Amino acid sequence: MDLQTHEPDAMIEPRAGLPAAMQTPPINPAQTTQGEVGLSVRDFLTDGSLARMCDELTRMSGVPVWLRDADGQVIVPGDGQARWRSVAETPGRARAYALVNRQYADDETLFIAPVRTSIGDVGTLAMPADWGAADPTARRALERAVTILASTAVEYIEGALLMRQRVDSLDALFRLSSLLVKADDPDKLLLAALDLALDVLKMDAGSISVLDDPQTPGSEPVLRHKATRGLSQQWLAESSPLSIDGQLRQAALRGEVVAVGDIITDPRIADASRAQAEGIVSLVSTGLIFAGRASGLIRLYSRTPRELTDNQKNLLRSIADHAAMALAHARLRQLRSQDEKMRRQLRLAADVQRRMLPRTLPVFAPFDIAAKYVPSFDLGGDFYDIFESGGKLAVVVGDVVGKGVPAALIMSSVRASVRAFAASGHALNEVIARVNASAVRDTLESEFITMWSGLVCPETLTVTYTAAGHDPALLFSLRNGRAEVRELTTYDMALAIDPAQQYHVGREKLTPGDVLVVYTDGLTDAADFASNRFTRTRVIEAVALLMQNKPDATASEIVEKLMWTIRQFAGVRVANDDITLVVLRVK
Repeated sequence: MDLQTHEPDAMIEPRAGLPAAMQTPPINPAQTTQGEVGLSVRDFLTDGSLARMCDELTRMSGVPVWLRDADGQVIVPGDGQARWRSVAETPGRARAYALVNRQYADDETLFIAPVRTSIGDVGTLAMPADWGAADPTARRALERAVTILASTAVEYIEGALLMRQRVDSLDALFRLSSLLVKADDPDKLLLAALDLALDVLKMDAGSISVLDDPQTPGSEPVLRHKATRGLSQQWLAESSPLSIDGQLRQAALRGEVVAVGDIITDPRIADASRAQAEGIVSLVSTGLIFAGRASGLIRLYSRTPRELTDNQKNLLRSIADHAAMALAHARLRQLRSQDEKMRRQLRLAADVQRRMLPRTLPVFAPFDIAAKYVPSFDLGGDFYDIFESGGKLAVVVGDVVGKGVPAALIMSSVRASVRAFAASGHALNEVIARVNASAVRDTLESEFITMWSGLVCPETLTVTYTAAGHDPALLFSLRNGRAEVRELTTYDMALAIDPAQQYHVGREKLTPGDVLVVYTDGLTDAADFASNRFTRTRVIEAVALLMQNKPDATASEIVEKLMWTIRQFAGVRVANDDITLVVLRVK
């Protein structure tokens, strides 16, 4: 039997006068007879009306016309509950001949009108080609009718294909959206996205690779396989790009959908032998793009020639976009979890740090003492300590450069050193020199500490002090109803800079009613929304005004007055530095 196809270059003859819509497009060489995904015309039949139309056309024209699926089976109207059924080629063709009482001829030349869709040939309409030689006009009319019937079937099938693709797309995106909600493990998420892409696009193998940050500064990011299906270890271990100069990879990372129908013959491929060894014929790839930034690649492979439709490419693009977004969200959840764990640890560390500050202030006549510590972070670098040392009251206020964990650790070390060396009975300047030498050993070159230290004698009311790079303490005295202020400082170098640094001491006589204010620069550097600093001048003005209006103000009242004045000045602006304040009033 001579079966001649209805392709433009292999018809019995191109029929003059056929409308352009009836001239079916040529089949892509990469497409199979059964279409890209193995579909046949029977996959689109519902009530068998196409087979019945062939029967009616047969009866009307007196020429056998029959419908074949992609496997060569003949589709005939059903009987009973079945709307249609398929039979073998020979009995199906004989049935069509019998409808017009025509003698069945097995070797008769056939006129073929393919049901040619965007996925390939899914079936054919056939009829004898050697009838009606005496009436060419009638013959061409019937051929046009058969061709129109095939075109009508194509239109219906294309509509059904488009609907299926849209349903598949919606289903895929719905499943991906579910992944976004549930995903907590990025690797599992990517494997699920890969399986989804392979399923809806009917591909045989694939991988999703993620761009890792380079280990060496200035080098290119590295693609690491995170999810794979159907690929050998040898294929996965190969790091060199499949295309010349990695052009396909770079295009995919830019967000393009890169498709290669035949790797063996594509001129962009650098080494087709790798694909041959792996049994791969076609590939499609695109980047995982989120917020305009590529985070990886999804690559799908087929072991038979494949040409994806635009809808299928768009679906892959959507899968890649959703996978990239889900990956970013999963990573964000992991970072949030890690951040919360770190915050819990910081809160515990902050609690330990606060316990290192005096829980209660000593009762040490004739002095009234109050203190306030306000960290800008959970952990701060400020500290203060007030304790008895050799019958005198020791007052220490320090500030470690920087914030957070490093500053808190240095603060703890310095505080412990002050306590330890103060217990040795050495003079104040010697104690500070030893603290300095210890701090030099325990800190980096960029780290240092400022500290004001004083010893107040309750019998002589004399304060001995040293200021290692710290702001001067302020001593307020009331004279004739007006507050006078003196700065207590020695202008010495901060701690942890020079291990051989020598420290000086200053002395000042106190009188009843005097107020000593020691603070860190977080107090004077507090800023309003216009970035104006609070300054030492405002500190002096606030304390002086209170003492003049209320000469018997307690140390606690002075502390609260200063903190209230700062809040009025800075408003709700978050402090960018720790604030430490110690007030000592002589009763």
